[in-house]
Amino acid sequence: MLRQAEPETIGEPSKNYKSILKFLADMTDFAHYKEQLMDNETTEMNVETDEMVDDTQASEVKHSRLKVAKAVWRLLRLGFEVSPVALPVMFVVVALFSVLPFAITYLESLVLDEIIRLLGLPPENRLLEVLFPFILLVIAANIGSRLVETLVSYTDQINRYNLARGLTLRYLHKSATLDIAHYENLESSNTIQKANDSYQWKPAEVVNRTVYLSGNLVTIFTSMSIILSFSLPAFLLVVLTTLPALIAYLKLGTGTWLIWEANATDRRRFFQSSELLSNEHTLMELRIFRTRQYLLNVVQEIYDRFISKERKDATRRTLIESLVGSLSIIGTTVFWIAAIVAALSGQITVGLLTFYMGALMQFSAALGEFFRNLSSYYEDGLYLADLFDYFDLPTTVKPGIQRLSLDGKPPHIEFRNVTFAYPDTDRPVLKAFNLIIEPGTHVALVGVNGAGKSTLIKLLCRFYDVTDGQILINGVDLRDLDFESWYRQIGVLFQQFIQYGQFSARTNIELGDVDGMGNAEQVKRAIYKADAEDFLNAYAHGLDTVLDKSYEGGTNPSVGQWQRIALARAFFRDAPILILDEPTSAIDAMAEYEIFERLYSFSKDKTLLIVSHRFSTVRNAQLIYVIDDGRIVESGSHDELMTLNGQYAEAFEAQAQGYR
Repeated sequence: MLRQAEPETIGEPSKNYKSILKFLADMTDFAHYKEQLMDNETTEMNVETDEMVDDTQASEVKHSRLKVAKAVWRLLRLGFEVSPVALPVMFVVVALFSVLPFAITYLESLVLDEIIRLLGLPPENRLLEVLFPFILLVIAANIGSRLVETLVSYTDQINRYNLARGLTLRYLHKSATLDIAHYENLESSNTIQKANDSYQWKPAEVVNRTVYLSGNLVTIFTSMSIILSFSLPAFLLVVLTTLPALIAYLKLGTGTWLIWEANATDRRRFFQSSELLSNEHTLMELRIFRTRQYLLNVVQEIYDRFISKERKDATRRTLIESLVGSLSIIGTTVFWIAAIVAALSGQITVGLLTFYMGALMQFSAALGEFFRNLSSYYEDGLYLADLFDYFDLPTTVKPGIQRLSLDGKPPHIEFRNVTFAYPDTDRPVLKAFNLIIEPGTHVALVGVNGAGKSTLIKLLCRFYDVTDGQILINGVDLRDLDFESWYRQIGVLFQQFIQYGQFSARTNIELGDVDGMGNAEQVKRAIYKADAEDFLNAYAHGLDTVLDKSYEGGTNPSVGQWQRIALARAFFRDAPILILDEPTSAIDAMAEYEIFERLYSFSKDKTLLIVSHRFSTVRNAQLIYVIDDGRIVESGSHDELMTLNGQYAEAFEAQAQGYR
């Protein structure tokens, strides 16, 4: 749920925050306003500086009408794919529901004419029995209409469920398979943000609007045929006085989207600031540094700009719709007068008069609704174009077809003349880098921040492809290897590891190898290697304790405990290659010593690749590589590097001094 911080005064921020939440909760289309709220023509959101950049023209160029039409067509195909029964049924029942009012009105006109005929007879000849068949037909038609309406509502819900499920799974699958580089690029990250904002609600609106547009067309053509049977000139007058509404609604159609489209960066800033104000992990720092009001002001700034823009757009819409609506009333009135004259002159019965007038009202309402739906349909299509831009983001890091032998033995790894620069940057992080890691070797990478250590890990995990050179695995280019067989060779603990707080401690560990889940002995060994037995056994439900206090019987592990659980997850994988990127940064020195004693002991036949700033962690590695500015500047064992008296020795002595 969207959490809004609050824009009013500086005096009572908490009260203001609640007032905004209440205001948004009262909106009839909350999700729609969530989209609008986040885009307001700002590129640089800062409380002190407010540079406004309107890039709506660029947005309009970006999404041509042809592109919008293709996006709508793709969505409809997807709708029929995920809802192959309910969606066609909904088209049929909506068409039926659109025709039934005419049948009911016609039957009612017959009843009215029969009543008038009976009134012209002497009282004793007024046989009410002749009305019963007509009345029964009217009742049956109304019951049928109500049943069809219920069926429309039911199929509507089923289609929404089906489409929401299908799109959510597709969105999450795409998110999980995107290149890491997409999240680091401004344009593609904005595309991701816009897709995230709209995929849960806008596509369902478009599919349902398509169905109801078809119903509008059925109503329009049915009423047209009825009106034409009365008078062609009167019909043409009604059409001519209604056409301006079409032009007006289509012109208004892009207004809200242009507000939404204006700046996805600003929208991300809004939600991130709002999230900080309501996150238990950030409240302590916000209070100590007194930054709460600053964030409230940031949210207020964005919110106020949205309101200003939306208010102007709403005013313009209201004025134009009032003008074109008044014009259509003229045509309707003329037709109404012509029908009355025809009835008074005996050309049509009073019942037919009511039937024609009902058809006219249906035509006018359906035409207006059609125009409004068409206007919104185009606007919705603009959102869809953004969504399919996301689905069309290319994947550049693609799997090869060769498979590694899964014999449990670590492979030979070679970085051969590797040069790498991150996307959208010119400065290479690695420059003609060469490194050979023999099978079963315990290797440590050390160096200052930004030297390229973690980049090596990312390249080895194939989150990026090298800019130049090769990474060879048993002589095979890493780019030629199938993902599945390569990733089975690797167990990794990253600096920013995942905390699966919604699951138990056991599941957190077993997620290191989903194929091995349920292996209690392997879990036990992984826990021992990570030195996590004591605190896990102390949990209320042991390994079955959920690692989040918001769940019944759950607990919140400390940072150090989380790191050991993540270590256990890496150990549970029991892969031939174990990669540890700052594995014990949140663990005390004594616990770290014990963990690495066990690690080196239990990994004699495995390749260990360790990135760390703690020299106590790496000193027992067989080979230590000192990396500086993308190159290896020193290498050897701990004793050899200390004898060399270079960068490693200097850094080691500086760190050791802190412990003396």
